[in-house]
Amino acid sequence: DLLAVTRSTRDTLYQWVALKLLRRPWLTTGTDDRKLIAAWPPEALERVRFIVAKQRQNHSIDEIAALIENRWPRR
Repeated sequence: DLLAVTRSTRDTLYQWVALKLLRRPWLTTGTDDRKLIAAWPPEALERVRFIVAKQRQNHSIDEIAALIENRWPRR
């Protein structure tokens, strides 16, 4: 779902994690128990939609980071 919303790559999502725009996913096994998959926190989809919308409005990454901090303060 996240990749479809961003129309981008996993690398982009992990760059956003490094920039603290998204919380880090945890790893879990898939249905076949051999493949690891990233399980993203519940608010990740909302955050990704927010980031993409702000990018389309030409906000900088620093501006988006400030908006995210206001909307989803770190605990």
